Amino acid sequence: MLRFLVDESTGIKVSEKLKQKGFNSVSVIEIMKGAEDIEIIKRAKKENRIIVTNDKDFGWLATIYKPPGLILLRLKKETIQTKIEVIHNIIYKHRGFIYGNIIVATEKKIRIRPL
Repeated sequence: MLRFLVDESTGIKVSEKLKQKGFNSVSVIEIMKGAEDIEIIKRAKKENRIIVTNDKDFGWLATIYKPPGLILLRLKKETIQTKIEVIHNIIYKHRGFIYGNIIVATEKKIRIRPL
């Protein structure tokens, strides 16, 4: 089962929507509000969770600290609906590539790179 840790930059509503869709998701806002990026990565590793974020800093940090997976949203339209649609697309079209990779996603394009 996919397990997500949704960063503060992405928002608690995204985590709630993932839960509604049956996924194991927690928000940084709920469990470690204000945590440093490194602490978030450590938590993701400990709990085998994929980090979902809009924060570009996670891209280079992930190459060093290797979380289980990273979805980096680079969206022009930063609405909850757009975030959910893009994440949904990743889950259902690229599910086998989520763990062990950095996925950079826009509304139109998805790039997958190994960690």
